[in-house]
Amino acid sequence: MFELNKLKQFNPPSDWLEIRTIEAHTGGEPLRVILPGYPKLKNGSILSKREELSKNYDFLRTALMWEPRGHSDMYGALLIEPEDSSSDVGVIFMHNDGYSTGCGHAIIALTKIFIETNAVPIKEPVTKIVMDVPSGKINAYAKIKDEQIDKIFFNNVPSFVQELEATIEVPDFGLINFDLAYGGAFYAVVDISELGISLDKKYLDEIIIAGKKIKKAISKNYDCIHPLEPKMNELYGTIFVGPSDRSHCHSKNICIFANSELDRSPTGTGVSARAAIEFSKGNLVKNEPMLIESITGSIFSVSIEKSINLVDKKAIVPQVSGQAWVTGNSTFWIDPNDPLRNGFLLK
Repeated sequence: MFELNKLKQFNPPSDWLEIRTIEAHTGGEPLRVILPGYPKLKNGSILSKREELSKNYDFLRTALMWEPRGHSDMYGALLIEPEDSSSDVGVIFMHNDGYSTGCGHAIIALTKIFIETNAVPIKEPVTKIVMDVPSGKINAYAKIKDEQIDKIFFNNVPSFVQELEATIEVPDFGLINFDLAYGGAFYAVVDISELGISLDKKYLDEIIIAGKKIKKAISKNYDCIHPLEPKMNELYGTIFVGPSDRSHCHSKNICIFANSELDRSPTGTGVSARAAIEFSKGNLVKNEPMLIESITGSIFSVSIEKSINLVDKKAIVPQVSGQAWVTGNSTFWIDPNDPLRNGFLLK
């Protein structure tokens, strides 16, 4: 006789690894927040712990980000001890191709999760959460009204422009004009008209291919240079910009990052880079909100808190806001005898 309770009561063998997560999304972009199950990392900086993960435990990233537990566009965040004793939590971001330097959509989703689960003391009218991430220290905030979240926003790391109105020859696409800027990660920003198409969903395959080729071409010919941290010196993605479908929005963008991942959100670090570009061009002033739409119709607002000097760079401190939702929790098991235990990708 079939016994349903046997399924409910199942406990895996002792040699299976168990990892638990909370699932969320920001504007449609997934976030898998990793809780118990990872090995304890050595003491040190967030960047050194990220390097330890990459060298010694990368099979766990692929197991959780790739199929069959994830997919080619999955995104994750591992919670660790903060680097600074005054911070609340440390975070290492991961995706289909490795580990990110910064991630705005994850910061927004984590703030939502921490508030919803009472992981931090909730204070009205604003609850502040300080996160140490690879790109630096992030101050995240939740406006609280009647014990509910009214708004989530964060002050990002200093963001700056490296190249304005540069050009690159890209195989199959010809000469492409772009701007290059940092917003927690480096992005090439390209007007979608350069491809002769729009940001319509029917062109997504072509946009993904173009994003990958543009990133490769720029990486070969331009050096991304952060004035303080050489480990940031890598082109992370290509952002295509076009008109928004909403009259109150400044524009719409699609970000292709990592190994051809397509961000469903407007991209928190990406809109920070875009704000730095618009500021450099004289199109955005302090405290002026710039609303940017994503492929799903979700919207981030970015504004400039202040302008600063970052060694030899003129930089801004962007403030980014958006909405996130908690979607569930998961318990994953890794059977050591499973030949596909470490995951796989078909594209």
